[in-house]
Amino acid sequence: MATIVNVTEEKALQVKDFEFTYAGADEPSIKKLTMPIAKNSITALIGPSGCGKTTLLRSFNRMHDLYPGNNYKGEILFKDKNILDAKEDLIDLRINIGMIFQKPTAFPMSVYNNVAYGMRLKGIKNKTELDDRVEKALKNAAIWNEVKDRLKHDADGLSGGQQQRLCIARAIAVEPEVLLFDEPTSALDPISTSGIEELIVELKKSVSIIIVTHNMQQAARVSDYTGFMYLGELIELGRTEELFVTPKEKLTEEYITGKFG
Repeated sequence: MATIVNVTEEKALQVKDFEFTYAGADEPSIKKLTMPIAKNSITALIGPSGCGKTTLLRSFNRMHDLYPGNNYKGEILFKDKNILDAKEDLIDLRINIGMIFQKPTAFPMSVYNNVAYGMRLKGIKNKTELDDRVEKALKNAAIWNEVKDRLKHDADGLSGGQQQRLCIARAIAVEPEVLLFDEPTSALDPISTSGIEELIVELKKSVSIIIVTHNMQQAARVSDYTGFMYLGELIELGRTEELFVTPKEKLTEEYITGKFG
C-alpha cells in the first residue's frame, strides 16, 4: 500500500488502480497504481531504472498505442473522463497532454513550421494568428530572441538546448493543459539544463507538469510533489521537501540516501 500525501489542490489527472502490460509480457510493468496529479504544479517521478517511471508517463497520453498489443487496465481521469476509453480521440488527447522527450526531436523543417505544426493540425490556418501564436510560444519557451531572425531556417541548425526549448515551444503553442517531460535535460550541458529547469518552473503557471528524472537533485529543485516508484509500484507520493527530508517509507529513505538504485 503506497503512502500518498493528501493533495489539496484541484487535480489535473487522477490515476486509479492503473495497470499496464507490454505486449507478450507475463506480468504488468505498472501494478494497481493510484495517485493524484495536482493542477498547476510540478510532479516528479523518481526511482531506479526499470521501475516503470517512463512507462507510466507515456500512459498519460497513450503513447504506448503506437505499438500494438500493449494493454491498459484501470482509469486515468482527465476532465472527469477515463482517457483509456477505446473511443478516446488520441490526437485531441495528445494536444491537451503534450510530451517533451529525452532527446530533442525537432522536425526536419523550419523553426517556424516546427511551432506551427500542431496549430495547423488543430485547424488554425489564418497566417496572422499563426504568426502571433508562434511568436508567443517561442517567447514563453525563452527562445524567441535567439531565433526571431532565423524562423525560416532549418531547426537542425539549432544547438541541443535550443532544440529542446523549440520542442517545448511546439508543445505549448497548442495550449495544452498538461505537459509530460521524459528526462528532458539528460542530453544537455549544465547551462542548458539550468535554463530548461527555470523554464519548467515558469510554465507551471499555465500548465500542469509531470517530469521523469533520474536526477534527484533536479526533482528537489523543480518539483512540488515527488513520487518514488519501485518495481512498477508507487511506494510514496509526497510534497517534495518532505519526501526528501522525512520520507515515510523505509524503501524511499534507502533510495534517496543511496543505499540502492
